[in-house]
Amino acid sequence: MQSVMTLLSSVSVSLLQQGYSIGLDWLGQCVRAIIESVGIIGVGIICFTLILKAITLPFDIYQRVKTRKQTLIMREMRDDLDKLQKQYANDKTTYNQKMMELYKKNGYSMFGACLPMIISFVVVIIAFQAFNAYSRYANLNFFVEMSGDYNAAILANGAEGIGYTAVKDENGAIVVTDGAITLTYTDEAGAQTQKSVKMDETFTENGCIYTLTSTGNVAYYLRVVPEDPDKYLSYGYSLEATNITKEYVIDTDRLTAWLEENDAEGYKTVTEAENLETACLSYVKGLGATAAKTWYESNRANFLWVKNVWYPDVSYNHPVPQDYATFQQNFGNVNVTLADGTTAPLQNIFSEQNYNDLTAGLSAEKEEANGYFILIILSIGLMVLSQFVMMRSQKESSQYQTVDGQGAKTQKIMLVMMPLIYAIFAFMYSAAFTIYMLISSLFSLLVTLASNFILGKIFKKKEEQRAIEVNSNKPKWMLEREAREREENKKNKKKGR
Repeated sequence: MQSVMTLLSSVSVSLLQQGYSIGLDWLGQCVRAIIESVGIIGVGIICFTLILKAITLPFDIYQRVKTRKQTLIMREMRDDLDKLQKQYANDKTTYNQKMMELYKKNGYSMFGACLPMIISFVVVIIAFQAFNAYSRYANLNFFVEMSGDYNAAILANGAEGIGYTAVKDENGAIVVTDGAITLTYTDEAGAQTQKSVKMDETFTENGCIYTLTSTGNVAYYLRVVPEDPDKYLSYGYSLEATNITKEYVIDTDRLTAWLEENDAEGYKTVTEAENLETACLSYVKGLGATAAKTWYESNRANFLWVKNVWYPDVSYNHPVPQDYATFQQNFGNVNVTLADGTTAPLQNIFSEQNYNDLTAGLSAEKEEANGYFILIILSIGLMVLSQFVMMRSQKESSQYQTVDGQGAKTQKIMLVMMPLIYAIFAFMYSAAFTIYMLISSLFSLLVTLASNFILGKIFKKKEEQRAIEVNSNKPKWMLEREAREREENKKNKKKGR
């Protein structure tokens, strides 16, 4: 009966729900496997970006080779295109018509290099969607994992009892025999334990005191109190419900007694408070918040100077959102998948009060700058450079696209627009996405420079060969034989050295 009396001076405390996440499809799981296998988030994102660029590289190279071939054809048509531009300078419609006829005659296709570019674009878009889904998954999982340590710190002050259930009939009603019900439990080994218990009867098992009682609308309620007087967290649950849903309570008598003996400052804070129950609740929640802070400090999602890669690299953003509304903006009205496979709105699982309790010890992290715009500046700068190099590479082919040089003007506009679009994305999305854009731009720039160098040498030989064919009356087979002979002579001279 003593165990029941100690619970009369108690206050309820809610733990944070665990085991939920944003659902990931198979592609999202692949992104997760790549990034998390590395160990360092930032390096994992770089590896993911490089793998994605490696997948699209063959299409990119094919497109560049095709573009080079088209450029050679364009050079051969240069004189004719110059004539058309002068002849139809004031008639764009006719110029475009004549230009298309000339293209067709010489085998030039404006869309010849588009297909591989479209394939690459589709692959990137699909992969980006998976990456974005993983970003939200990882961001939320960060708080879910932190909740685990929050709960563990609180539960360390209670005993984990056996999850007894009541025997029920075929209609789901609890079976009562001679004023007693049968509690049953099956352990992991398959061994079954049964106890016949009457109302208000108490028994001891596994370091806990169990009492069958009734509360409010619940006729059969099992209270579980730890035997150890130094443990002040108890719980109870309805035997009528299908699933065990534990309702935890703090025994204020036990807590104050423990504080008096072990934590003088805590005892003073609690006992001098205007409301003892509120003070006890705050103390216990503080234990959870401290554990959450410790977990956070050991598992920061930082990279270089960015404190949290799941938020933008800006000074006005913070590693931990200042409030629940800011936290929710990163997820919207997303549904999360629970441990049992069902789904529910995030706000139903992780409320504003839950968020405030979990992050109560992270006030400093809610104020410090998450970044300093460095990734954003670097990504924009690389995009400008990449666009500039690409524009120079395509300068010749765009020169004759329109009679008034609109093609070249469009490229100049893109030189400004693309970095602006990148800047908007960088400010809107996480630093993780900015890292992705930065590495992607750097990779594209290096590929462009390398391809310009290699393809320039290859096609220079083809241009020389084509010039010889055009300016010579010799048949093609003879020119090819002479070219082979020249190559043989070069090799023999090198060997002779």
